[in-house]
Amino acid sequence: MNEYHWTPQTWLNFSNRERALVIAGIDMRRAEEKKQEKEAERKAKSKAHR
Repeated sequence: MNEYHWTPQTWLNFSNRERALVIAGIDMRRAEEKKQEKEAERKAKSKAHR
């Protein structure tokens, strides 16, 4: 909510579908960030073994 500057009242005014969409988007973003983090760790390990 902070990232989008939504107040708690704004969040409560969203329909269940809108909230679900926001939460799904956050979950997808977190999964992508985790994937990128693992890739960066893999590359760092690869360079360390050279």
